[in-house]
Amino acid sequence: MIALTRRELLRLSGASIASGLVLAACGKQAGVVDDNAITILGKSPVTTPLADAEVTDAVLLRTAASLEYNAIETYATALESKLLTGDLKKVAEMAKRFSDDHQQHADAVNALAVKLGAKEYRCGNSRINDVYLAPALKIITDSDNPNSAIDIVALAHAVENLAAQTYQGVVELLSDPMLRADAMRIGQQEARHAALLAQVLNPGLDHVGPTSDEKTGKPNIAAVPSAFGSLANIQLTIGKPKPDGSRTILLLETPSLNSLVYDFVACQA
Repeated sequence: MIALTRRELLRLSGASIASGLVLAACGKQAGVVDDNAITILGKSPVTTPLADAEVTDAVLLRTAASLEYNAIETYATALESKLLTGDLKKVAEMAKRFSDDHQQHADAVNALAVKLGAKEYRCGNSRINDVYLAPALKIITDSDNPNSAIDIVALAHAVENLAAQTYQGVVELLSDPMLRADAMRIGQQEARHAALLAQVLNPGLDHVGPTSDEKTGKPNIAAVPSAFGSLANIQLTIGKPKPDGSRTILLLETPSLNSLVYDFVACQA
């Protein structure tokens, strides 16, 4: 009997495997079909064809409605958290008012969708919630986060901007001019919500409100730096500071093709 060391056994095993691979490669000649050859291990997964996903006016309206419910749920969480106290008590009153506004917007948008023959959508956008809102709330409500109160305001601000940008984005996609007008009216209200929350995060109206020339008394000309507003990702900075002083940054984007509420999408319980 020949005693082999562990190293020699491993070396021989490796050589055997390599030899087997070479034999397997050489065993099938070009042009020869081997019916007994194993080409797949296990069972192939059954593929389900994707449903037709046409982006219609109704789909855009249902998607907008879903964002309204995301906002309603965000404000409900903010109020239930009991974080909006002290200097932020006024934000609690704003949250109640803004939530009511979002409910009215959701009702109006769903009514327009129903007129187009679609079903109303009365729940939050699941992808927006799973990708952005739920992770953000987990970070914000962490017991070690000293910035929880102001972070919940920052999240509400981001959600309002998200809603405003969604309406801005769908204006050019809607085929019906009347629907475009409705989207613009609702979108500007969302933008006003965001502006008020921005004042809580960064107080000061010097560069926001109308001003007048001190010498003439005439109002100064104010200009918006773009055609309507930015459609760039919304940066949300939240959470407890890291050792290097930085904090978690989340980038929120308006609904894309994989988060639109198509006709075949139903509310998830």
